[in-house]
Amino acid sequence: MVLDARGGFLFSNREGAELLSRWNEARPKTGVHSMRRRPNVPPEIVAACNGLRQGGANDGSPRARPNFGGRVLVRHAKNQNLSAVVALERSSRDRRVAVFCILLQDRLKDNLVAGRRDQLALLTIAERRVAKLVADGLRNSDIAEALGKSITTVKSQLGTIFSKLDLRSRTQLAALLRSV
Repeated sequence: MVLDARGGFLFSNREGAELLSRWNEARPKTGVHSMRRRPNVPPEIVAACNGLRQGGANDGSPRARPNFGGRVLVRHAKNQNLSAVVALERSSRDRRVAVFCILLQDRLKDNLVAGRRDQLALLTIAERRVAKLVADGLRNSDIAEALGKSITTVKSQLGTIFSKLDLRSRTQLAALLRSV
C-alpha cells in the first residue's frame, strides 16, 4: 500500500486491500454503509506516518527533519497476527516527492520463522546489506571495504541491527537470515 506525503491513499495491490479491510473489520461501524474505492487507512498507521514525517520529534520543536528510510512496526490492537511496516521513502524518479510505503502482513498466512520476518522488514536497505555480509562470514573491515563505508559505520549499523532484531551475536544473525 502506498500513501502520499500527507497520508492520503494512493495505491494498494489486491492482497494489501484485503488485509486492510480485515484490519478495519474490528473497528466500530460508522452510520451509513457505502462502497468506497479507497479503504480507510487505520489511525495507527496514520500515526506512524506522522511520526516518520516529523522525524520522531514530539518535543514541540518547530521543524523536525523527516526520517527518510526509517521504518516503524505497527501491530493491530486486537489481532496480533496482523502487522504493518511503515516506511517513508523518496520517489526514485523525483527525489522531491515523498511517499509512505506500507507492507501489511498476516502472520497466519505467511508464518516464516515465528514472526521474525516482520522484524527483518524494520531494517533499512543499508542495514540489510551489512546483515547479509555478516551472514556470509565477512569481518567488519571486509564489510566496510566491500560497501565503501568506514569500520565505525559498519559497527554502528551492526549494533542497530542487533537491537532491532533482539540478537546478541553474529552467529544468531547468520542463523536467522539462513532460516528466512
